[in-house]
Amino acid sequence: MTECAGVTTGTMKPPTYHRQKLLLFLLEQAGGNLSKMDLHKLLFLYVAETETNHYAFVPYRFGCYSFLAADDLDLLHKRGWLTQGEKQVELQASFAKLPWVGKNLERQAVRRWLAKNTQRGSALIREVYRRYPYYATRSEIKERLLDADELARVREANRPEKHVGQVLFTLGYEGLHFEEYVNRLIRNGVKLLCDVRRNPLSRKFGFTQRSLATLLPRLGIEYHHLPELGIEAESRKHLEDKSDYEALFAEYRQTLPNRKAGLHRIVELLAEHGRIALTCFEQEPRNCHRHCISDFLARQDRITTSHL
Repeated sequence: MTECAGVTTGTMKPPTYHRQKLLLFLLEQAGGNLSKMDLHKLLFLYVAETETNHYAFVPYRFGCYSFLAADDLDLLHKRGWLTQGEKQVELQASFAKLPWVGKNLERQAVRRWLAKNTQRGSALIREVYRRYPYYATRSEIKERLLDADELARVREANRPEKHVGQVLFTLGYEGLHFEEYVNRLIRNGVKLLCDVRRNPLSRKFGFTQRSLATLLPRLGIEYHHLPELGIEAESRKHLEDKSDYEALFAEYRQTLPNRKAGLHRIVELLAEHGRIALTCFEQEPRNCHRHCISDFLARQDRITTSHL
């Protein structure tokens, strides 16, 4: 067993998820050391080209970026598998003989893939921007890497997908990576997210109130919590079939006229920002109280609504 910061790899806690093992495999097969920018770009291309679902990405300061991957790197750093500097990531242990590595098929796939993808630095970033212009839309360096035609494609990729003008969207995060969820907001020009959960807690990465309030502004989206429009946890217990949901939402609709402050606040925020979204957990809007809110405002204030 090899040593890592005074601890043998055999006693180190193994990565919890397959996606974390992928990060280690990429580092290992790339020679044990990568810049953070190269790691994110290689990870992005690997996920896109192999159609794995380990990570999703958003357009960020230097192109495609995964907040979940960054969080996983922090965890692997704490466990001693790698070290991170401001710009570099370095593997700290040889783990080839560990039981969970062995003949791991993903490790073999990474080896084959990296053999065909040798670009690094500016050449790698430029390749990603050219092939996936959407992810260059918020880049701070795109002007020095792309020509006029390529920059035009980036601008085109930044146009909202649905509707024009003022729209109240709704979106549930069930089944989505945080980055997939955010991309739906970005692609539709949403400027502010209104969280209508009573208690904005979640075990999924990125969906607690604290995470949303911290991460969304980095992507140009403001966050606002409206607990007065949420449904109490006690009322959501024992929902088993369609009739249970219909009964819950029928009761909730009756209470909406009494929730004037929250509803008025949505109308104010929509007038201020033009394109905002209501969010809760459920993927299907008809299984979530957010559709009651959007339906009510569409009737009362003639607001254009859309479910993402």
